[in-house]
Amino acid sequence: MKKITLLIIVFVLFSIIVNSQNLRAYLSYSVFNTPDNEPYIETYLTVNGKSIIYEQLDDGSYQGTLEVQILFKQGDSIVNYSKYELSGPNIDDTIKNNVNMLDIQRYALPIGEYNIEISLRDKNSDQKEIISYDKFTIDFVEDNMDFSDIELLSSYKKADEINFLEKNGYELTPYIFNYYPQSASELSFYAELYNSKVVLGDDAFLITYYLRPFEVDKKLDQYFHRKRVNPEQVIVLLSSFDISELPSGNYLLVIEARDRLNELLVSKETFFQRYNPSAQFNLTNLLVLVTQNTFVDKLGGRDTLAIYIDYLTPISTDIERIYAENQFETADIEELRKYFLNFWLERDRLNPEMAWNDYLLRVKQANKNFKSVSQDGYQTDRGRVYLQYGQPNVISEQYFEPAAYPYEIWHYYQLNGQRDKKFVFYTHDLATNDFQLIHSNAVGELNNYRWETIIYRRTWDPNSIDDAIIPSTWGGKATETYRQPW
Repeated sequence: MKKITLLIIVFVLFSIIVNSQNLRAYLSYSVFNTPDNEPYIETYLTVNGKSIIYEQLDDGSYQGTLEVQILFKQGDSIVNYSKYELSGPNIDDTIKNNVNMLDIQRYALPIGEYNIEISLRDKNSDQKEIISYDKFTIDFVEDNMDFSDIELLSSYKKADEINFLEKNGYELTPYIFNYYPQSASELSFYAELYNSKVVLGDDAFLITYYLRPFEVDKKLDQYFHRKRVNPEQVIVLLSSFDISELPSGNYLLVIEARDRLNELLVSKETFFQRYNPSAQFNLTNLLVLVTQNTFVDKLGGRDTLAIYIDYLTPISTDIERIYAENQFETADIEELRKYFLNFWLERDRLNPEMAWNDYLLRVKQANKNFKSVSQDGYQTDRGRVYLQYGQPNVISEQYFEPAAYPYEIWHYYQLNGQRDKKFVFYTHDLATNDFQLIHSNAVGELNNYRWETIIYRRTWDPNSIDDAIIPSTWGGKATETYRQPW
């Protein structure tokens, strides 16, 4: 499920948050296929009922209306689009109104890369429309096994009748966000698997689905399910996880199809965030660990160990970071050793020492290359990205563009199962070497589609209405360099 944000794109997985004065609307989408290999995209738009302006109707009730336009483009060509008015239910009291609007649309789109342009305007407001953009790819291959996108759900049930929420016999209510607050106790999802009958014939196979920390490629045992299925042209996967005890952090929901030998056939994943401060760090492993005669015995005293644990921050989960920060003041050296050993056993149970030594070499490299006036290299944005994701394939350094602040664009051809991911850093002053991350199209990273306005603030006031003062390089070198870093 993709999520985008108007004004600020929060995550790659596309959630539009529109905030124009009082208007608050959210849009996400998922890509599906049909048995005849005719892909389509499904959009889910919800509008906060308290955030729109209402018009009084002849019968004395009130109604709000949004003007919606969605364009799907390839280059300058519009492949599909819609322009429509979305009206809410009639209400009697605009002050107490808690009714949100929900709209689902489907658009047929052939295989290819697309830019999506979304614009929303409150019909009863004099505010201008809000527009946002993003891009996505439809890459189903005929007669190949593949999953649809994963659609997150707020609820599902057997459908009693055909309506706009119905799909394959179920009434699916989409969950527009990829953020689960403390009040959320369940994560539900829907996905489809295509062409297993074509690929496997009559051979039964396994579908597995699980949660894992975003930062660590490790299945969470208590959130792991497997079932045996028979091949079909389309297989529906509809299930839920109880996340009441899932700690705060960044996670991936992963679904996989595996053959009878447990070899991976195809997989799909989606990112989400969980806020659950009541869930605590699991101390069970630490209590039973014995550190004597392990590599942590050779790491030095408490101060050295504390520094080494701080080095782990860029690759730690949220709950690991919180636990480590809270332990620094009170934990004795044996408690720190247990935490450190457990951390690396979670990453590499066979050879945790080698994993640590390899990482330490990268920390030293980050400290050498990315140290700023006020921070060691591993603490900077570039250092964090380097330690978390590794060396980028391309680093484009643009330090002397006349109208721009110095900036760098990092390009990863492959990144944790994602393709063609980029990071944009900038600094006010090369002497400080303090480059800040201002945009990325990678899952879970800061995503700001107006990142060029930050780079060009050196010579252009983005709040000015005088277009003539926009530098000639605006929309030029920075944009082209981002499209093709060199």
